[in-house]
Amino acid sequence: MVPESRDLDDAVGVIAAAKKPVILAGRGAVDAKDALVRLADRTDAMLATTLKAKDLFRGHDYDLGVCGTLSTPVANDLFLESDCIVSFGASLNQFTAGKGSLVKDKRIVQCNLYSADIGRFAAPTVGVVGDAALTADVFVRWLDEADIPGSGFRTAEIKAQLQDNAHETGTDRSTATTVDLTRSLRRLEEVVPQDRLYTTDAGRFIIETWRTFSVEDPRSFVFSIHFGSIGLGMSYAIGAAYAAPDKPGLLVTGDGGFMLGGLTEFNTAVRHNVDLIVVVCNDGSYGAEHIQFRNRNLNPAISCFDWPDLGPVATALGGEGYTVRNQEDLEAACAAIPNRRRPLLIDLKLNPDHVPSMPR
Repeated sequence: MVPESRDLDDAVGVIAAAKKPVILAGRGAVDAKDALVRLADRTDAMLATTLKAKDLFRGHDYDLGVCGTLSTPVANDLFLESDCIVSFGASLNQFTAGKGSLVKDKRIVQCNLYSADIGRFAAPTVGVVGDAALTADVFVRWLDEADIPGSGFRTAEIKAQLQDNAHETGTDRSTATTVDLTRSLRRLEEVVPQDRLYTTDAGRFIIETWRTFSVEDPRSFVFSIHFGSIGLGMSYAIGAAYAAPDKPGLLVTGDGGFMLGGLTEFNTAVRHNVDLIVVVCNDGSYGAEHIQFRNRNLNPAISCFDWPDLGPVATALGGEGYTVRNQEDLEAACAAIPNRRRPLLIDLKLNPDHVPSMPR
């Protein structure tokens, strides 16, 4: 039950007046999916999530995906166009809010289970303390009782734009000895089992991996960079595998993070027979430093490393390893995924000047 209050009345008023609403779900609302979809369908709203609630609405015609610095161009335009954000279980931090640009001049209804979580990063128009699902259903019931029409924000044109945007791949930036990151990740997304436990390490590569790899449920997405440190992904992935042993693990890491904390732990995965696929986005550098040197027209050599070939290293550690320098190599690695019997490592060789920058 959701107790009636002035805040609840005000929130319904804001939602009823919205012409272009967005329903936003954070990690605190992952159990409220059905109720939030009902509210969005009732109000003709777009649906979106924070990163930690990734893919909660995957498959819905009006899912904008992750809100904020990871938004696609089409989704970003729709966020900017919207006039109201109804947020459930989200903090509305700077990354979700696009450093403020996505919440500027909008009316915001923020619903969280605890009052301390309301207004920490962005000042809402109305704050409602309550369970996400129960509150969303109250909003729907009151809108029905008042016979409030839908906003009309949803159109066939927007639906088509979202579908077309999902298939964009951009320019192929592969070379004679390196592969294109986006295209390689999209090919792997097709082959890696869909019921995956998806973990990422930290690094410049994550902007593309977060956008590309999907999960069946937000709880299958393991976020390992709370400390802002590279090198923790492998340990998180192994731990996740023990928490859900019936799911195959997918770790996407950079070469710096893998060499810092993943190399020895790969053998741990081998010794304990963990079902784990490791994709190393290997640009032969510490990417965060490399891009800073390039931005200042300085020689980035000090940020580059001559790592060992990680495919044979993975095999020597008791797993199975593949080095990918071209499309033929990538297809060989993809063919090995459904037949894997040991932890499998795929070393994607990348050009450090062709890796998208991490959002800030």
